[in-house]
Amino acid sequence: MGGALPGILAPEELDGRIEWVPLRPPRDLPEALAARLGSEDDAHRVILAALGPLRQLLEGEPLGAILAKLPLHLARELADAELNLGARIAPVAGLPEYLAEVSRLVLHPPDVAVSYARAVFAAAKAVLAPDEAAAVEARLPGGVAELWRAA
Repeated sequence: MGGALPGILAPEELDGRIEWVPLRPPRDLPEALAARLGSEDDAHRVILAALGPLRQLLEGEPLGAILAKLPLHLARELADAELNLGARIAPVAGLPEYLAEVSRLVLHPPDVAVSYARAVFAAAKAVLAPDEAAAVEARLPGGVAELWRAA
């Protein structure tokens, strides 16, 4: 039937002695988010848009835990998110308002905004301690807390 196809290895031809390099966990939230979004999206803007509307709800230790996982310049920008996004940020009472606000801030439709919010939440949960993540979830309104749990 012909020879072997180039580049195809039979199971007995694989070298099982390959040294595996363990992956290290992400150090901060932007690094964890970049692994989820890739290089096409502006992770900086996505973080500000997803967390900016939640600043007032998370005020205190939960917000402090998130800010500790951000580079200093981004933590400062989140504190002044309205100035840095160039838009007034509306407070959120539930999931529809939250997604509408994230959509407006990232300048994408709501179905993209929910993906961004989910990615930021998952990245935050990956870098926060379990008790810090639980404290954040406890402060979120019903639908937003469900989105946090599902991320």
